[in-house]
Amino acid sequence: MSFRTPPSGKIPGGRTPSRGGATPSSRTSRRSKSARSPITSEAEREQALRDYKVTIEYKHLKQHAPSGVYVIPALDSLRLFYGVIFLRRGIYHNAIFKFQIHLPKEYNNQNTYPSIVFTSHVYNPHIHPETGELD
Repeated sequence: MSFRTPPSGKIPGGRTPSRGGATPSSRTSRRSKSARSPITSEAEREQALRDYKVTIEYKHLKQHAPSGVYVIPALDSLRLFYGVIFLRRGIYHNAIFKFQIHLPKEYNNQNTYPSIVFTSHVYNPHIHPETGELD
């Protein structure tokens, strides 16, 4: 497919054609405009990177989740997930446990862990009997 220049020698809009379609000065101005990020501060960049890591971890979890465990993100928050566990064997066979995963804003930093709270009653020594929070 070839593009032809109109007989007047000018491209519509008043520009004259140049080899490669753009002048060197227009190429650099395009790069500098596209290279600028809408995120301005370093803290915002770090938070955006942490959010991106959360989405990657969720994708990995969906692909490698244990049998009977399902987790979906909340519609309004990237840091809240709803989950359910369907048990098919063992002492709790045919049990269904619902839970929520709350990720702190600093999640993905060292020594920062998610909070897991069971919304259905679970009798387990690692789960607080009144709050349902996992130790």
